[in-house]
Amino acid sequence: MINFHGVYAALLTPRSATGELAITSYRKQLAELGKTDLAGYAINGATGEFTISSDADLELLTRTTRSDAPGAQILCGIGAADVFLTIRKGRIAQAAGADAALLPMPYFFPYRQDDLAAYISAVADAVELPILLYNLPQFTSGLYADTVLALFARHRNIAGIKDSSGSLDIVRAMTSARLPHARLIGNDGALCEALAENVCDGVVSGVACTLPELMSTLFAVAGTGDFSGKCALLEQFLEQLGALPTPWGLKVTSAFREFTQESYPFPLSTEREAQVSRLRTWFGGWYQQTLT
Repeated sequence: MINFHGVYAALLTPRSATGELAITSYRKQLAELGKTDLAGYAINGATGEFTISSDADLELLTRTTRSDAPGAQILCGIGAADVFLTIRKGRIAQAAGADAALLPMPYFFPYRQDDLAAYISAVADAVELPILLYNLPQFTSGLYADTVLALFARHRNIAGIKDSSGSLDIVRAMTSARLPHARLIGNDGALCEALAENVCDGVVSGVACTLPELMSTLFAVAGTGDFSGKCALLEQFLEQLGALPTPWGLKVTSAFREFTQESYPFPLSTEREAQVSRLRTWFGGWYQQTLT
């Protein structure tokens, strides 16, 4: 089983004005983040706006990431609205060089726990990659701890969880059960509490795609005297991002640092343009004063 540990940057997926992948911008993001001590990258997740990625996009993103970051672990999102699309994406990810699949629940329609268990089991039986369950209740049906633990016992290739719920119930249950499965926090706002309780092995972080230095240092100093100060900086940043939809605030701050170009799935309203401008101004001052 792969050792999943440390900070994984959840990558943005920049696009051109006509919606195609801006692969040059994507590669620049990899180059900039590669200067920091990261365990790897999560691609085609919520931060990467997986619901608008085609199969061709997924293959190109994965192959590019593997080519440009040969030593990094690549966690590839294979989210889709049904099991057949999901399995196809899992096979594409494997062929293109991913190390593990991130499996969110089917989006749009709400489902019960037995529905989710049936879906996960079908994918696990058909996809050879190690699978990390991706708990994303803000956008899909949420997983419960007993469902997750039962699936771990049933499928050897389900290697752990990326829990983006903001709750620590599942990783606490995994810790209490002394399971060897990976406990990755997927919600930056829950990371400091998880580190303080020692119930996580790593983090898949949207913030790390724009502030990799902060997230790497925070993870490294957990439990020391510097821990609370880094957590306070993370909290300040997350508070400012909250005014914009996921992952628009990260697009603004990544572009400020010249990691990626800004791109949005549709035109911004006048009010959103003003919010983007305010965030850009705030981030410029905050970043210069606190992180440089």
